[in-house]
Amino acid sequence: MKKFLLKNKIYFFIAFSFLLFLIIYFCFFSKRIIFNFSGEDVIEVGSDYSSKGVSACYGNIFKCFDIDVSLYSGVDTSKLGDYEVIYTASYRKHKKRFVKKISVVDRTKPIINVSSNELSICPNSDNYDIKYTAFDNYDGDITDKITINVQDDSLTLDVSDSSGNSNSSIVNINREDLIAPNISLNGNDTIYIPVGTQFVDPGYNASDNCDGDVSGRVSVSGSVGQDVGNYTLNYSVSDSVGNVSSIDRNVVVYSLNNVGSKVIYLTFDDGPSQYTGELLDTLSRYNVKATFFVTGRNSNYFHYIKRAYNEGHTIGLHTYSHNYSSVYSSVDAYFNDLSSINEIVMEQTGSYSKIIRFPGGSSNTVSKNYTVGIMSQLAKMVESRGYSYFDWNVSSGDASGVILDSSSYAQNVINSLGSGSYYIVLQHDTNANSVRAVSSIIEYGLSHGYSFRALSFDSPNAHHRIFN
Repeated sequence: MKKFLLKNKIYFFIAFSFLLFLIIYFCFFSKRIIFNFSGEDVIEVGSDYSSKGVSACYGNIFKCFDIDVSLYSGVDTSKLGDYEVIYTASYRKHKKRFVKKISVVDRTKPIINVSSNELSICPNSDNYDIKYTAFDNYDGDITDKITINVQDDSLTLDVSDSSGNSNSSIVNINREDLIAPNISLNGNDTIYIPVGTQFVDPGYNASDNCDGDVSGRVSVSGSVGQDVGNYTLNYSVSDSVGNVSSIDRNVVVYSLNNVGSKVIYLTFDDGPSQYTGELLDTLSRYNVKATFFVTGRNSNYFHYIKRAYNEGHTIGLHTYSHNYSSVYSSVDAYFNDLSSINEIVMEQTGSYSKIIRFPGGSSNTVSKNYTVGIMSQLAKMVESRGYSYFDWNVSSGDASGVILDSSSYAQNVINSLGSGSYYIVLQHDTNANSVRAVSSIIEYGLSHGYSFRALSFDSPNAHHRIFN
């Protein structure tokens, strides 16, 4: 039995030694094709794939010279997945093939963009007005996958892409209300009413950024008396956290007696027109008289000449045609035109007018284009023939060619008033916004010590310097 075991050990040793010899020979001494590998087997989606990490040689571990490697790659780095890359190398009759597995993966976190890292909102509000987007390098826009977790003092935005990569962003919340309510007055900040008239408040509106409509919380202090004077009303409102806003309205109670020491002469050129009736209504409402320098350009409105005269306004002459090239072509042409409009005035009023205004004023220079020196002649001749001509020392700007709103025309006049004894104001009742500025001009004048009168033959004048 011992001999049998010994014999088997010998056979085993011989077999093992032979196998070991073959292994050593194959690994260290036999020549073959050897592949060498480096680089990752896992690559990021969207990256550039390179096979430079693979080489081959022919020989053994002691001596091996490089040989060419060819490959077939089906790797699409734009798509996730597992791919096989086949490498082949040959030397003489020796040929070897190797398959390497490559995995394209997404290991990049998506990006969250928020409009602000700080958010101020009203106390107890759940209106989180914040803009955000999420973008992933593989999935693209994944904004719709964002989830929002709301805490008292922050919002946490979380998002995950299709590969399980996740990211989050925190927005700090400040629950505060630092904005006071806004009050707006209906009507004007300054209201003019004649003495004896009951003041009716046009009202107000108030809104708050957190509380919404707070008009019902407005308190009004002050009152408007029955006597002539200036009165102030204060409108105040507070929101639920105590922010307060207030605004004042001035109410001016004025006298309709027209007894101010400073005189305003409102004058209107180029009419009558479709707006003259509206103007006469306004003047009647304030019992104010004005002067109309009329033309004959629109016979449809000649009846307004008669109405203005019957209501106590002065009718002046501005020429029939208001055509500069015709009117200023000669002295005779001017007086013929003037006579034509005076006949219209006679028909409407029963009397001729001796008050005139030159087209463009006595200082105009456009007349030079037709007759040199004609304005110097006319200024003397109209007076020698019994007329009185009037220019102006205040202009509303309504003939500038630029259309303004009524408040701008009114302000142009008001800004030109001062401590002088009289002001002759140039307006045009062919301009709707200028007509609608008259009420503001009258209210300002009556409440600031001015009286209003129509021009008469003996009224103080405002002759311009003559340049032709």
